[in-house]
Amino acid sequence: MDEEITFGPRDAVSLASGNHETIVIDIVTNNYRVKKVYVNQGSAVDIMFYRVFKELALEDGQLTPVRTPLVGFTGPPINPEGMITLMVTVGQVLKCRTIPVKVVKQQSPYNVFLGRPALNALRAIPSTLHLSIKFLTPGGVAEVRGDPEVARVCYLTMLRGQEKMVAQTTCLEPYIPGEEARQLGTEDEIEEFPLREYRPVLVIRIGALLPLEEKEGLKALLREYSQVFALTVEDMPEIPTDLAVHHLNVDPRFKPVKQKKRSFAPKRNEVIKNEVGKLLESKIILEVHYPTWLANPVLVKNEDQSWRMCVDFTDLNKACSKDCFPLPRIDRLVDSIVGFDVLCFLDAFKGYHQIEMAE
Repeated sequence: MDEEITFGPRDAVSLASGNHETIVIDIVTNNYRVKKVYVNQGSAVDIMFYRVFKELALEDGQLTPVRTPLVGFTGPPINPEGMITLMVTVGQVLKCRTIPVKVVKQQSPYNVFLGRPALNALRAIPSTLHLSIKFLTPGGVAEVRGDPEVARVCYLTMLRGQEKMVAQTTCLEPYIPGEEARQLGTEDEIEEFPLREYRPVLVIRIGALLPLEEKEGLKALLREYSQVFALTVEDMPEIPTDLAVHHLNVDPRFKPVKQKKRSFAPKRNEVIKNEVGKLLESKIILEVHYPTWLANPVLVKNEDQSWRMCVDFTDLNKACSKDCFPLPRIDRLVDSIVGFDVLCFLDAFKGYHQIEMAE
């Protein structure tokens, strides 16, 4: 990213002139929007107050012990209740990072202190003169403005010693994922183009905000390797059995289960019939006359209101040993993309049908 973060006359906040308010913003964490978040450049740690910790539906058992006391509060050093790592999201042009936060039992008109560790993790530059922080995103420089009115109320409350009264007020709002995306009109930020010129109806989507040179280079690269993409069942290549074959690890103590046939409405029956026909034609499935296990199809609505056919393997799953390797944590996935300019999402087309079952 070649863009620079700058502050100028257009960024000035008239209400802030001469009053020296602090930067107070909102963040999103644990599916809640947390208000009254103090951006504190003078703090070497990120702090969350215990009452907010509990309102976020977090449990004490999730805290990691902390032995080092915090110095800087009025009175003697404060021993934190512990530390927890949270996924913190800021801004309308969403930017999120995993941040270790220390939890303390103290009264404060604020809910969270974002100190230097959080600002560094977000690669954010604050300006108290302009009451805002800025950071780089793939689409350019994004800005989060502080609320001078809220900052002034919190400051006066602290001077009057009314932290307990403020602590009893609601400070969280349930966060609906995708709300900002709808407000920003992300559909307009996606560009579709045909992967193969002879089949223009089959399109791939890329970010419309990419620089023109990168966008054209990405299109050329995708078209060059278009044979590796399957956009329909007919496009699915046959993976050699010497490369990968799936074996069912069925516990022999379980008896095979043949589910009773389920009835479907005529429209759903037609969907199932068409899907089974495609799978048979593509030789993804074969017809058997004497099955030991029998499972019913299940139809699930897609986001575009079309039907997707699945199979109810509940009984078979019970007979198979569980995988002891869990999926990776989302915070580790997010951390792994730090420092890269482009993020690419790849999804296997009908992935369950791409590896042959062992006989």
